[in-house]
Amino acid sequence: MDRSKIATRVWQSIAGASLILLLWGGSTSPIGGVTSASFPQKPQTPPPSETQRPPEKKEKESEPTSRDPLTDPERELLDRAAIEYRKAEYRRAVEASEQLLTRARELSEHWERRHRSRRSEELLQEIERFARRIRALSGAGDLERREPLPEDPAHALARLRESAERLHEAVKALTAYVVSVEVMERADEILRLARYLRQHARADRGT
Repeated sequence: MDRSKIATRVWQSIAGASLILLLWGGSTSPIGGVTSASFPQKPQTPPPSETQRPPEKKEKESEPTSRDPLTDPERELLDRAAIEYRKAEYRRAVEASEQLLTRARELSEHWERRHRSRRSEELLQEIERFARRIRALSGAGDLERREPLPEDPAHALARLRESAERLHEAVKALTAYVVSVEVMERADEILRLARYLRQHARADRGT
C-alpha cells in the first residue's frame, strides 16, 4: 500500500471521529445545564422587617397606657378619706359651737354677780379657745375688724352671747362641703369680745 492511500485513510478516520464527537456533544447538555434545567432554584423571600408589621399591631404598641381615675382604687380611697375628713371637721365645728354657746350663757349669768371672779376668767378663756377652733376649722385666720368693740362691758357681754347664738345656728346650717363667711366673722368677733372682757375683768381685780 502506498503512502497516499495510508494518508487518505488516516484523514477519513479523523474526520469520522470528529463527526461522532460533534454529534454526541450536540445531543446532550453540559452538566451545569442539566442541573439548572432539572433542579430550578426557588426564589428566596426576604425576612419580614419591622416596617412590614400590620398597622393595627403597631398602633397598639405605640398607644400609651392610661388609667381611668374614676376606676383607680387608690384614687377612690383618697377621695373617701378626704370626704370623711371634711365630715369630721364639720362635726368638730358643731360641737365647738355648742360648747361655746354653753360657756357664753354661763358667763352671762355669772358676770352679773361676780364678774371679777376666777371662774369668769376661765369661762372667757374657754370661749376664746372654742372661737379659735371654729375659726381655724372654717379656714380663716385673723380677720379685719369691721365693728369697734363696745366701751361698756355689759354691752360687750350681751353682744358676745348674741354672737354665740348666731354662730351656733350658722354652723348647724352648714354642710361638710361649704365654707361660710358668716361663721368666720362671728367666730372672730366672739374672740375679740372675749379678750376685751377678760382684760376688763383683770383690770377690775387689779391683776
